[in-house]
Amino acid sequence: MALQLIPNQVVEAKITDIVNSYLDTRSLFTVDTSLATAAGLSKRIYKYTYSATVEKLEKGAKNSAAAKGAVALAYNDYTVERYQQTYEYNDMDVMADPNIVNVLSDGAGKTMANEIRSEYFAELAKIANHFDADSYTSIYEAVVDAAAALPKAAEMDITDLFIIMGANARALVRKDALFEASKQGEILYSGQFGTIAGIPCVFSNLVPADTVYVTEKNAITFFVKKEGSVEQDRDIESKDNTVVYERHGVIALTDDTRSAIIDLDNTYAAVDKEGSGYSAKNPKTEGWFEVGSTGLYFLSADTTVNVAKTYYTVS
Repeated sequence: MALQLIPNQVVEAKITDIVNSYLDTRSLFTVDTSLATAAGLSKRIYKYTYSATVEKLEKGAKNSAAAKGAVALAYNDYTVERYQQTYEYNDMDVMADPNIVNVLSDGAGKTMANEIRSEYFAELAKIANHFDADSYTSIYEAVVDAAAALPKAAEMDITDLFIIMGANARALVRKDALFEASKQGEILYSGQFGTIAGIPCVFSNLVPADTVYVTEKNAITFFVKKEGSVEQDRDIESKDNTVVYERHGVIALTDDTRSAIIDLDNTYAAVDKEGSGYSAKNPKTEGWFEVGSTGLYFLSADTTVNVAKTYYTVS
């Protein structure tokens, strides 16, 4: 008697549950399952940056216009991707080991989740805020100061933050006497190996050398359709079975207000205002930075030179 294909909806539900569980557990980003856009089409995704200043006011006084909260809105158009995973098996494989289909489904789900997580790091690199740590001899101290420079980085609010670093930064920070290695039961994120000033430290080999990210889960969102889809095919002569699973989604930086890239080996220098052609430059296309009141550098959005400002280049 020939083997019967498992119904598509059963396979789809199983693999989708595996992908969702793998992304949600100790995840570094937010998963939004409200996506309705089809693969290949464009989705406009907005990035929000909130800024404000708290003032101490006398009775009857109002906040100044410069201190009032405001949201800077920017957007990028992303193409919705079709994430697809295919696996094959033969009837004789199932006869030898009935569990092989479960193993293949599990592998397909985890492989897809890993691909999505790897794209997360490409979005991290787009964070606008930069912290110059070139003069620091301690990564620990640089992280503490960078976290303090972020908005709302009060004691009660740092619990949402985490730190991501690569091999060279991890090796250096482990030598710091103040660094605390993670203990059993304290792991909040995949790859966590310790804490700095109470902020979890996560390791990934996808982080570039001399770079440390301070960020939060809400910074990056994976927009994805709630359901996946499965198609199956069977060769009745060879008894080969093919299963194709796909999801439609896009991952994007959505709010980097409370995120920063700590540059361990970059130097920020003021642009020479007396240099040839300075006044005709476009700071945005030149990739010039400005510096905020908390010491964080950010890419300038100016398209013409503002003579009242100082711009910076990085090397």
